[in-house]
Amino acid sequence: MQTIQTVRGIRRKYRPTARCAPSKKEPKQFHSARTPADGFLRHSFLPLFEMGKKIPDQFQLENDFFNSIAILTGLYGFEVLDTTGKPYPYNILLVHADIQKQLNILRQDIELSIMQDDSSVKLATKHIYNKCNTLYYIPVLPLYRLLQNRKQKKTAELLLSVFAYLYHIAGIPYYREDSSCLYYHYECMEEWMIDELEDEECESGNSMISELNSASFYGDVMHRKMYNSYHLKVFEKRIGSYKFNNSFEKDCLSVAKQALALMLEYPACTIFQSTSNREFENDEGIIRAEQYISFIADTDGLLYENIARVINDEFNECSEIEEPTLLQIYDSQNELTHKTLDFEYRLFPLLNDLCTLLNNMP
Repeated sequence: MQTIQTVRGIRRKYRPTARCAPSKKEPKQFHSARTPADGFLRHSFLPLFEMGKKIPDQFQLENDFFNSIAILTGLYGFEVLDTTGKPYPYNILLVHADIQKQLNILRQDIELSIMQDDSSVKLATKHIYNKCNTLYYIPVLPLYRLLQNRKQKKTAELLLSVFAYLYHIAGIPYYREDSSCLYYHYECMEEWMIDELEDEECESGNSMISELNSASFYGDVMHRKMYNSYHLKVFEKRIGSYKFNNSFEKDCLSVAKQALALMLEYPACTIFQSTSNREFENDEGIIRAEQYISFIADTDGLLYENIARVINDEFNECSEIEEPTLLQIYDSQNELTHKTLDFEYRLFPLLNDLCTLLNNMP
């Protein structure tokens, strides 16, 4: 797999578009030899179809397919393409292609498929949120340092409410809890330093030991603060009374508003709610969601560089990755609700924005 990079910033500086130098002579204009007839543009081509050994019964298939289409379009509010006069099975293929086109407009990577079992034919959608090989590691020590700045007390408390939401409700693991994946990596790093650097006077080793002590001590301090549900109770009040004075504080307020909106609109949704329903052929060689989503001490320094290298080496041995996935079958036997990954499509960009703030804190 590709090396996975930690979220460090999403507001990239835009470079001017590179343009070729203008030619001294105007390029030659190429035209058709004669004006073409426009009948070709108005013609609608049927989809390619390879005849199989046996075509399913037309009446049964059309009945099941269009019943399933009615359920799907009712949930999404789509219009069904009129295929009057189109022969079977092209009418099925045309409607399928048109619904897929309407799903593509949503820009959420939804794949439409036709399923068949022993008794019926039905439609199904597979919806995956592509995380683009990113480690969603939220550093907590930058916030600790911000809390020590009296001039930034209100800003720090605002972000502390965001942290509390992500920890208590969104369910993001904390690296100081022994059930988290990063806890294991910090523990391994500590054992390695004890074994390899105990008798060595090494500047880099001393630096890593210092970073590890900070990650442990101040990480526990921040954990106790985040664990206090008071920060959730006053979340909305803090946003209402917050006044920003610069672009950094304005961005902090924006992140806080995004988090509060998610907390109010999706009070029971967690970041892993759609990542454990995907079936893999082999349980080994899979990057689990809890391995790339977590709170972490910091994303700077030698300690993090070593942890990140170990994690990337581990991930490079994997062939699949667990991502938010939603499977839905459209028939009368399934719950007729419009299930989406809207929560994930809002939460992951929020994590990007938050990590950008923390990693570029003034």
